Amino acid sequence: MSTAAVVPGYNEEETIEFVLRETEKHVDEVIYVDDGSTDDTVEKAENMDATVITYGENVGKGYALRVGFRAALEKDHDVVIVLDSDGQHDPAYIPNFLEKIEKADIVLGSRYSGHNYTVPRNVLGNFGLNFMTNFLSYGPQGFFRGQWLEDTQTGYRAFTKEALQKMDLEANEYAIESEIVYEAAVNKLTVKEVPIRIAIRVPGVGVTDGVRNGLYVLKKRFNL
Repeated sequence: MSTAAVVPGYNEEETIEFVLRETEKHVDEVIYVDDGSTDDTVEKAENMDATVITYGENVGKGYALRVGFRAALEKDHDVVIVLDSDGQHDPAYIPNFLEKIEKADIVLGSRYSGHNYTVPRNVLGNFGLNFMTNFLSYGPQGFFRGQWLEDTQTGYRAFTKEALQKMDLEANEYAIESEIVYEAAVNKLTVKEVPIRIAIRVPGVGVTDGVRNGLYVLKKRFNL
């Protein structure tokens, strides 16, 4: 099984070397996609054993992920892991994702799986968006069938090659987190979750981002 990690980043010169170095221990290739950094992030990434993709402007996380996905698919990797470059996602969890993906199409890292693995403000901030994403993706019946996901907004994920090929991803910004869940539901992909713990310092999704992300999926769901 050939594996790759797609790591999007923007102005993460303080953490990029650690994230790439630790990620390289668990996958065959690390693909770092720089979303228009203006600091030394790119220079530091290029000194690591990673494939570095740049396009010179800040477009958004969704665009960076889509660029990374295309690169991974072009190299025919069987499984693609996604984690952030700011240090909130511990690369040590990657083996857990790889084990789970053997019986799933997509694996999401859940901050709420069995325990509260994040700070209370993040739980409150994500609750509404999590509900809306599940509701628009699986419908109310999904709740009773056990299809609703605990953490639809996690940025730590794993995908099979086939799953990435089926999904029609278009979002340029953080709405891609909800869009992935929606596309997984539309394409009847099997989604599993694994527990993760994230750094306390990470602020999480803001109210404005949450509203924007929810509206994006709403528009896509009803072709607005």
